[in-house]
Amino acid sequence: MKKKLNLKRGFAKIPAPLSSIFSPKIFRNGELREDPIETGAIGGGFALANGVETMIELDLDGEDSSSVLVNDSITYFPPSIEAAEYMREILGLRGSIKIRHRMGVPIATGFGTSAASALGVILILSKLSGRGMTLLEACKITHEIELKCKTGLNSEAGILSGGLILVLREGAPPRLMIDSIPLPSEVGLVAVVAGVLETAEILKDVEKLREIEEIGDRRMKEILERPTPENFLEQARAFAWETGFVTKEVEEIFEVLKSLPTIGYAQNMLGKAVHALVEGKDLAKVESYLRETFPEYRIVSSKIGYGVRVSSTF
Repeated sequence: MKKKLNLKRGFAKIPAPLSSIFSPKIFRNGELREDPIETGAIGGGFALANGVETMIELDLDGEDSSSVLVNDSITYFPPSIEAAEYMREILGLRGSIKIRHRMGVPIATGFGTSAASALGVILILSKLSGRGMTLLEACKITHEIELKCKTGLNSEAGILSGGLILVLREGAPPRLMIDSIPLPSEVGLVAVVAGVLETAEILKDVEKLREIEEIGDRRMKEILERPTPENFLEQARAFAWETGFVTKEVEEIFEVLKSLPTIGYAQNMLGKAVHALVEGKDLAKVESYLRETFPEYRIVSSKIGYGVRVSSTF
């Protein structure tokens, strides 16, 4: 069969930037910030190897259109469509863009799937166009798309470093400032996912955001005074309690994790989900116990992620 010359394919695998704690930075002197470069959040979390795989077919002979399919079932995922149309405009792309995502983690539960998906689309289309793009440049575009879609605040920063990432100054690159807390060589992350908290709804509540900012700033200061994985997770868990994000389901998971051999644990931001950092020797035991204890919830186990991968083939 003759190969279609005007059909291009690309693939990307992006770590999932799980958020453990955040302090939204969307106000200045009581007014909403208008510049997306200066808007975002400080905070921290983990990059997970079980992230988002993105596949794109770019048909240069097709009609100008963009479509998305997530996990072979979901056809509405605005960040990916916004990313495709943004790239179409700046690159002058013609034809149909068909996007498929395979999520290694649940959607809308604090794993940063919208940022990872948008970033994958941006990097693939830049590669297929022949222009190329640095990760910082792609993250800047992702940042603007996340703000527009109200799906996250600086989630993409977690992809830049890998490991346990700290966002010390909010906004888009080059304003963005990140650091990281070193992790032991053999660790993994296990999460128990009970349900969804819609990020967009939280980000619309102005007074709640002001309260979260004050608590988040205080807890981030505590983290930086003793930047260890143990203290990071302890402060992140305290943040969840103090902000009122802890639900009945999350509290139930916290209680079980108290008696298990973990480095620490905290609530996903934002989701009815809890993640625990576990040494490699204890990972299988902890995962097995959680599966037995919470058969009705989804259990996610992942290595810590570092780096992105992009190619012009599936």
